[in-house]
Parts: sequence; structure tokens; C-alpha cells
Amino acid sequence: MRSKDKGKSSEAGFSYIDVMVALVIFLIGILGYLSALSAGILQSRGQQQQIIARHVAATAMESIMAAKETDPTRLGWDAIGNVGSNLHPVTGLPQGVFVAGFQQVVASAGPDEVIGTIDDTGAANVGYTREIVITDLCDPDRPSAICPTPGIWETRMRRVDVTVRYFVGSAQREETIRTVLTDYAATN
Repeated sequence: MRSKDKGKSSEAGFSYIDVMVALVIFLIGILGYLSALSAGILQSRGQQQQIIARHVAATAMESIMAAKETDPTRLGWDAIGNVGSNLHPVTGLPQGVFVAGFQQVVASAGPDEVIGTIDDTGAANVGYTREIVITDLCDPDRPSAICPTPGIWETRMRRVDVTVRYFVGSAQREETIRTVLTDYAATN
């Protein structure tokens, strides 16, 4: 005769708690995977925007350099400055043509064919703003009025900073290109 164990079940399997713990672990794994995937997409998008920002800054810098090399009666060295700067030594009138502060990046350089000036036109490149800062520098070999020990020479060195701001998600980022321009003639 068989004896029956009272109160004990002979069926084996997973309990409801075992299934719930397994589901929680599975969901944590899925959420980790989705988080890594979204971070990768955001990183990729950020790199694309960074490349665009560098291109915008480099294009503005090239335009500034080209303006320096153009006909001095139209632009030339004296135009390389922010609006209101580069006072003419005789008339005292400002000669700088590049707009100060952060401005919308637009599609066209306008009639003067120089990027970063007041006449830029076209559709705005949404999400990007550009700032051009041009600062006179002291040349210790030929001191000008801006040097610690003022000299008699005209300013012939300027630092140019082009900064482009953009957003990756909700984080603001910047790309800056800096160079020094001079107005010295090369001699043989």
C-alpha cells in the first residue's frame, strides 16, 4: 500500500515570485540596452552637429581672411574688426565690419560677399549661432597705442575668435577657431 504525504505536493515548477524576479531582471537588462542605444544615437547626432559647427566656424574664418586680402579701398586690413572698432587715424570713424555678439548663422554672405557682416541674408541655420570677436594685439617689436608701453606704429596684429554654439539634446556646446592675422608685407 502506498502512503500519501499529507501537506506536500509532488508537483515541481516555478513559483509566482520566481517568475516576477526573472521578469524584473529581464526588464533591467532591456532598459540598460535601450539606454546604451539612445546614448549611441545622441553621440552620433552630437558628432554630426559638431562637424557642422566646425564647418560654420571655418567658413567664417576663411571669409575674414579673404576680406583682409581684398582691395583696401573696399575692405582690406582696416575692415578686420568688430563693428565700432578700428578707428581711422585721421577721421576717427570706426571701420570694423564684423557684427559683435552671437548672431544667427544664415545661408548667404550678402552683397559684400563677406560672412559675419550686417548684410548677411537668407534662411537661418536653425540651432546654430556664431560670434566673431576680433581683438587688437600688441606687437612688442612695433608697439602701437594699445601696448603696455605705447608706441608710434599702427596696430598690425589681431586675434580672431570664431565661436559657434549649438545644442545636442538639451546640452549647449561650442566650437571655437582662433587665429592671429597680421598686416605685414613679406619681403625678399
